[in-house]
Amino acid sequence: MSFSEPWLALRAGFDTAARSRDVERRLAAWSTARAAATGRPLAVVDLGAGSGNNRRHLAPRLPVDQAWTLVDADDALLAAAHAGDPAITVRRIDLAADLDAALPEGTDLIAASALIDLVSAEWLERLVARADLIGAALLMVLTYDGRTAWQPPDPLDARVLELVNRHQRSDKGFGPALGPHAGSILAKLAGDRLVQAPSDWSIGPDDRAMRAALVEGWSSAAIEMSPGEAVEVTAWHDRSIDRFAQITVGHLDQLVLPA
Repeated sequence: MSFSEPWLALRAGFDTAARSRDVERRLAAWSTARAAATGRPLAVVDLGAGSGNNRRHLAPRLPVDQAWTLVDADDALLAAAHAGDPAITVRRIDLAADLDAALPEGTDLIAASALIDLVSAEWLERLVARADLIGAALLMVLTYDGRTAWQPPDPLDARVLELVNRHQRSDKGFGPALGPHAGSILAKLAGDRLVQAPSDWSIGPDDRAMRAALVEGWSSAAIEMSPGEAVEVTAWHDRSIDRFAQITVGHLDQLVLPA
């Protein structure tokens, strides 16, 4: 799936509906205590921020003053985010190469949406270690967990999902990606500091644009993994692009509080 501005805009409503309100309430309580302890606005760094969907959702739900820094490697997406709110700070940083520079001392909350399933185990370990070093909380939301279900199903759904999940483990610029295992790896690193809940996408039969985007992306990924099955996957694509079905795509929201 591309990270173009149209795709980010298309998924934004599904992201908002999926997010865990329980995790957000826990974060809001922690942020209130943190701001009271520091006596300053909550310093939030949003990694892989894109055009700013994560900030637009989260900022109104935190009951404290906030200072946001959005970090991404895409100048066009950062420009769109800054145009939407000139008060925020944007920084162009290659997170694969320079994670520590994105997370200075004084950061209270490190946030990211749909990011850690793209990174390697080593990178995720560095992220948790950096958060612990500077005493920041981690909020990793909408992490893909490998589950997709269609109702009604198609005989090829399981095979396409298997190939897509294999594609999710390929290198996305951070080394071999964790893909569907990212949430469980973060849970092991966080231990009893973890708060988590499902945040599944629910895509209804009438959500044609989202279904089409997913089917296109999944078909391309499956064929890339198994070119010899291109005929079968293309037939699945043609059956599914207009399939009147309910689709559930599994995600996790995870909050790691400072030690």
